[in-house]
Amino acid sequence: MFQIQLRYFQYILSLSIFVGILISSTPLISSCFVGLTLVWLTEMLSGQFDVNSNKYYVILTLLLLSFSSVALNNLFSLIDSNLLFIIFLILLLMFFLFQRDVNIFKIGNSLFLTVITFLVNGYIVDPFFQENILYLAYIFLLLLFLKTLATYFNVQFGNFQFFFNFFLLFIIFSGISSFYDFKTVNIIIAGTSIALFTTFITYVFTKLRFEYEITSKLSSQIYVFDYMFAFLLSLYLLDALNVVNGLF
Repeated sequence: MFQIQLRYFQYILSLSIFVGILISSTPLISSCFVGLTLVWLTEMLSGQFDVNSNKYYVILTLLLLSFSSVALNNLFSLIDSNLLFIIFLILLLMFFLFQRDVNIFKIGNSLFLTVITFLVNGYIVDPFFQENILYLAYIFLLLLFLKTLATYFNVQFGNFQFFFNFFLLFIIFSGISSFYDFKTVNIIIAGTSIALFTTFITYVFTKLRFEYEITSKLSSQIYVFDYMFAFLLSLYLLDALNVVNGLF
């Protein structure tokens, strides 16, 4: 039931991105992207810690830490991002030092998930991301629509799921980018690299989910937003906006 409720939040936030495009509200789109990453992290952590036990505060603390990249960026815009990341890691490690009855595998998974969410949240409020936010919102929404449609008809699973994930992103990214003033070679380089990384990262998230102790059954829809978050993470890791703009 908890995961179903989170799925509703994810689609409501995605619909809000569409509304943000219609009314040309960059702050609304940005807040929805950040909200989607936090909901995704909540869902991932709920597979590590039981939300009905006294461990729910672990999830709340990790969510607060992952959101700190957004909060501190707005409150202290002059703070160095590398220093912020180091402070974040120190706080995160200190937090887990005082936890009991949490095994090393849960700590490792939680550290990994919180760190990448922290990085993506910080990336979303980055000025360069903000300049291209409408362009990225178009890609995100079209990917979400087609991925959800494919999940509904159960056509993306099986032996060819990796090819489906790769070519879906490559075609959407290249198609939408062609409407902008980007060089074809830059579009191909950025599209290929993002598609590869997104497919690989999605596979990593799937492996993490199969290690859950609490979640007994994984629905097919659970993989949709793994794919969408993997797309955002790939944009950050590959510095894709600079690549497609020809600034690499």
